[in-house]
Amino acid sequence: MARATIAAFAAVAIGCSTASADDSATTPIVTAPPSTTTSPPTTTPQTTPPPTATNPEPPSPTTEEPAAPDSIDPPGPTDAPPGTDPPGTDPPATTDPATTEPTQTDPGLVQPTPIPPPTTTPGVPSILNPALPALTAAFNDLIGGNIAVSVTVWRDHAPIFARAAGNGTGWQPVTPDTPMVLASVSKLVTSLSIARLADDGLIQVDGAVPWNEMNLSPDPGWGSVTVRELLDHSAGIPKAQNSWLNLPGSCAEPLAAAVANPPTGSRGKWLYSNGNYCALGLLVESVTGQDRATATQQLIFDPIGVAGPHLSTDGALVTDGPYPLGVARLDRLGGAGTWMASSDDIAAMLDSVTAEDLDTMTYPAVMVDQYGWGHTGTVDGAKACAWVLDQGRTIVVGIVAGNRPSTGGRVCDQLIPALAIDLGIWADTPHRLPA
Repeated sequence: MARATIAAFAAVAIGCSTASADDSATTPIVTAPPSTTTSPPTTTPQTTPPPTATNPEPPSPTTEEPAAPDSIDPPGPTDAPPGTDPPGTDPPATTDPATTEPTQTDPGLVQPTPIPPPTTTPGVPSILNPALPALTAAFNDLIGGNIAVSVTVWRDHAPIFARAAGNGTGWQPVTPDTPMVLASVSKLVTSLSIARLADDGLIQVDGAVPWNEMNLSPDPGWGSVTVRELLDHSAGIPKAQNSWLNLPGSCAEPLAAAVANPPTGSRGKWLYSNGNYCALGLLVESVTGQDRATATQQLIFDPIGVAGPHLSTDGALVTDGPYPLGVARLDRLGGAGTWMASSDDIAAMLDSVTAEDLDTMTYPAVMVDQYGWGHTGTVDGAKACAWVLDQGRTIVVGIVAGNRPSTGGRVCDQLIPALAIDLGIWADTPHRLPA
């Protein structure tokens, strides 16, 4: 299954009547979409002025998401609100998105003053950046109330938009090439590493996981679990969200505890658990005989000339973007969430994905919607969205240091429709699967 099959799954998302994947209910910031999903708008979209550090968003009356706790995992199928309407051709409502999200009160997440003006990637002509007015408005909206923001767009294998704002760990201006916390967008890096090893014949995706070679001694019930099941979150690893954050040590520790018992009754069904991608990260190390950072650099980043990505387990580098909660709290995520990379890096990575890679990185290892495929990332203090749309022609990556909006899915909900309006391919609010 390659790009055409991914597109077929995206078509399924269009007809989904009850799945509201991740957090796709957020209203896009643009307010002047076309009257149909096939005709581009005729006017420049209006935007709502973003809140500022001194004039924050008002508290939301909704209780659907708490203000502070992490949500590295997206909601499960039972979290979809009943009676959700399917995507249609009606324009998005004009409600200010700020009124639909909870106020973040973490005292550590304070916007530096003053926030420097947006920066652009060298080599990307600055004249191209204003050529996407709806996306520019979405970028400007994300700046309000956050510490740093970076957005990169590639189209037809070349960057066409790259902007960033904020201050990094060393108080240097953040650029689109500044590594930032990716949260669960790290899973795209891990799944692509597995795909490259499969392409080289070093992993059999439909073969059994070699637990013993990964220095794990699982219950015999795990003997038939396949690499594909780990990729698809259907291996039966318990969700156990609190096992994967804030504690010292490798993710191998909670994983060993999880596989000491038989797979849960969820085996064969999609149940999003960071344990699956912890296991895949350990598998990369086992197969290559190298640490995960070195192996991934050779498999993914060296071939495209990218040198910036690194693991949060290396600590915060002076060249990184900000994460005031401390990257050490991410250590136990392993292959599920410890990558730090820039929006430029991840856009270049996604542009290098081949049809053979997509045979491995297929739904539900990746999320899909009516625009295409990708992944979102959410931890307290960092949100990310990485998406391939327009039948593979276009890639958008947005990374936020801060808590506005409340999830990586909602970052996608702002960036993807705005970019789609600029490109004339608007198709309503994204409806992601799995939900």
